[in-house]
Amino acid sequence: MREAVGEINTEELGYGDPLGVPALRGVLADHLGRTRGVVATPGTTVITHGYRHGLGLICHALKARGARTVAVEHPSNPEQAAIAERAGLTAVRVPVDELGLRVSDLTDADAVVLTPAHQHPTGVVLAPSRRAALVTWLRDRHALAVEDDYDAEYRYDRPAVGALQGLDPAHVAYCGTTSKVLAPALRLGWLVAPPWLAAALRTAPDLGSPRVEQLALARFVERGHLDRHLRRMRLSYRRRRDAMVSALARALPGAEIEGIAAGLHVSVTLAAGVDPTALRRAARSRGIALDTLADYDMVSDRPTLILGYSQMAESRITAGITELAATIQGCPQAPS
Repeated sequence: MREAVGEINTEELGYGDPLGVPALRGVLADHLGRTRGVVATPGTTVITHGYRHGLGLICHALKARGARTVAVEHPSNPEQAAIAERAGLTAVRVPVDELGLRVSDLTDADAVVLTPAHQHPTGVVLAPSRRAALVTWLRDRHALAVEDDYDAEYRYDRPAVGALQGLDPAHVAYCGTTSKVLAPALRLGWLVAPPWLAAALRTAPDLGSPRVEQLALARFVERGHLDRHLRRMRLSYRRRRDAMVSALARALPGAEIEGIAAGLHVSVTLAAGVDPTALRRAARSRGIALDTLADYDMVSDRPTLILGYSQMAESRITAGITELAATIQGCPQAPS
């Protein structure tokens, strides 16, 4: 940031290109192509305030183009459907199973929003057969997929599967953000759009992100600092995840870890039918914050907890899980 402020010129202090600082768009296009298999150029790369901002821009562009319906994964972050609906679109929920989004249930949507590399919150990966079926559906419908590359930088057991966008750049808009890799406070994200969408976004009324921060991030990526940071954090987060999984196996032997070894949270299905509302209340009283799949409108006989570890020191995880287990054991059963 100090370098960017010290070296910025008069032209760069102006409003500039609404799609973003050319230097950042260029280095991000190279970085995403090298690390995620994204087909990107500076002209199709757009800088946003983050994923939600980018999704909102896309939804408004779809509405202006005549779209009516957007499919979202179920379960998924409820804010995605809300963003589509605020843009005047109808959001329809399509189930996710152990192979990812059930493409056969997409029917006649004009677009679909999905997290193929690491589905949030279930943790599954979109299977190769589903990817192929989705690309066929997109081409047949002339539809758009919005790929939230959620947690793709943090795969611990093997290299992450490549971005869906690489299979069909004409029908997939790829979205990423600094929120998971650096910090949400930066308020910077990006999307790689098909040419028609990039052209439509150029006139969006709320496009444009802070330029000094963009120049600083461009230097950070270009000099290899982002690659080194991600390598360090993968090792750190993997140790934290391993510590949490081991602690869960000892403290809650009947619980099951769902999804792949990736991301910044663990999905844990409990053995007993604990009442989720009572559990959340009891956990809060002990200083434990947690979500469940019930927060994503998913109801089952065995509640699934969403446990984050990105902000926990490795040394604190075992004690935290022990406290959580005591909380679970003291909770009433869910009503039958």
